[in-house]
Amino acid sequence: MRCLRCPVAYHTGEVCVAAGSEMLTPTTIICTNHFSPKKGYSHHSHVNVSWCFVCSKGGQLLCCESCPAAFHPDCLNITMPDGSWFCNDCRAGKKPKYRDIIWVKLGNYRWWPAEIHHPRNIPTNIQHLRHKIGEFPVFFFGSKDYFWTHQGRVFPYMEGDRGSKVQKTGIGKVFKNALLEAENRFKEIKMEREAKETQENNRKPPPYKYIKINKPCGRVQVYTADVSEIPKCNCKPTDEKPCGFESECLNRMLMYECHPQVCPNAERCCNQDFTKRHYPETKIIKTAGKGWGLVALRDIKKGEFVNEYIGELIDEEECRSRIKYYQENDITHFYMLTIDKVNYDITHFYMLTIDKVNYDITHFYMLTIDKVNYDITHFYMLTIDKVNYDITHFYMLTIDTVNYDITHFYMLTIDTV
Repeated sequence: MRCLRCPVAYHTGEVCVAAGSEMLTPTTIICTNHFSPKKGYSHHSHVNVSWCFVCSKGGQLLCCESCPAAFHPDCLNITMPDGSWFCNDCRAGKKPKYRDIIWVKLGNYRWWPAEIHHPRNIPTNIQHLRHKIGEFPVFFFGSKDYFWTHQGRVFPYMEGDRGSKVQKTGIGKVFKNALLEAENRFKEIKMEREAKETQENNRKPPPYKYIKINKPCGRVQVYTADVSEIPKCNCKPTDEKPCGFESECLNRMLMYECHPQVCPNAERCCNQDFTKRHYPETKIIKTAGKGWGLVALRDIKKGEFVNEYIGELIDEEECRSRIKYYQENDITHFYMLTIDKVNYDITHFYMLTIDKVNYDITHFYMLTIDKVNYDITHFYMLTIDKVNYDITHFYMLTIDTVNYDITHFYMLTIDTV
């Protein structure tokens, strides 16, 4: 689902969408970035905590302009910035979600544990209370009350949170009960999510048809390069590993694969991974929140061939027909690559550096078309450096044509999602 006012988008359903988004249709929303506080209304004002989120101590704090978070600059290893500042979560677009357990600041009351409820699951009289885009209803533990609030007055509840000192009578007793209810509810939701995640991980990937070569559809014509025009490398048959990964093979340096009929090393050539389909062993896994993916079962060196990306080759008429069908049936997950002035097979190479195969991934994704007489090569460079961070993508597309001298660059960066 997409916001009508800005580029923000979420998966359909209630799992990913930010609490407080206004639902217009099943696929369109107005997101919480368009919250406009009412002047003079104290509950719309932004408030920050009086302690550091890292060390839990007070003092001179650096306060986030979007949420209640506060930090000592020294705890973040930064200097006190001038002007507005936003915490990492807010810069990454992280928002409160429905069913989140949170701490809420309401008026002069202490920070109180609560749960964000979906508007349709609250009493009718609470639904009818005046509220704006970006506000969401919260259910206060202990007191069983409801109220509409926004991101500027809530922060996430963490397992083991206890709040400040609790009095034994009056409001202190209610607060103590609230802490117990929040703890139990947090554990309950955590167990539900873990059970669902386990169930998802045990599922098999959707069925698909395995193909070994690109499949032309419709009136698409597939041409192959003229063997006489394919570059010949200068490797010698007497080399230990001719055209190998560590050799000075001209084709390998130019990121071309040697052709069996052209390379002087014939069958001994080590630069024919596409032809021989020398893929490193991989397995399909279900990733956390990122769909299905592949994981390598061994270390892969930078520049090493990994896999070949194969699909259907379609003409413009078929492309328009499919896009129309996808729009009419609300299908959003598809990928089409348009190549002009190129009439040859598409060939893909992947290059990766994998330091740790079981952790999060940083991607650099590059597609290069160098000459119209040769296959289109697809280079995919991947480095796994960090173990505790989200995926960062760099996406670059370069098309160089011989007759038209046109170069197209397309770059997309997603830091955190």
